[in-house]
Amino acid sequence: MDDEKLLVKAISGDKEAFGQLVDRYKDKIIRLAFRFSRNYRDAEDIAQEVFIRAYLNLRSFKIESKISTWLYRITCNTAINYMRKRKKAVDYDRIRRFNPSDNASHNITEKEKKDMIEKAIERLPVKLQLALVLREYEDLSYKEIAEVLNCSIGTVESRIKRARDKLKVLIQPYIERGENI
Repeated sequence: MDDEKLLVKAISGDKEAFGQLVDRYKDKIIRLAFRFSRNYRDAEDIAQEVFIRAYLNLRSFKIESKISTWLYRITCNTAINYMRKRKKAVDYDRIRRFNPSDNASHNITEKEKKDMIEKAIERLPVKLQLALVLREYEDLSYKEIAEVLNCSIGTVESRIKRARDKLKVLIQPYIERGENI
């Protein structure tokens, strides 16, 4: 059964139909939540909160919209709230912990590169982080990101450009040392 039919059933009170929607989108929502929480348990908690909010607000969903976009929007808002509540200071030492000069050959593994980039993404302002993650990790189009973030396509383009520019600054010291990031 397609999303629209399941959604119509869920709106009319069919809990099993909503459960099928949860099963269909659970992994995507957890993956997106993990990008922000960096902790699987927290990502699961965020996902649970997303589906609770979605269920409680089913009647406000516009059928002409895509449910994936709606769920991504709820996920982003929930993740922002999570990050604000957490008020965890950015652990700048985690990005500095890797110091290419400690390694005479200056060879870093792909995992170390990936970790370094992810730590740098964590240091971005939330709005830039959201736009970049939705584009680069979730592979959403600019239009879809604009719908999720409830902003214009131009704003999305600007946020992604600014995020990429800031990332370049954050990883520049490693590039200058000859690391190919």
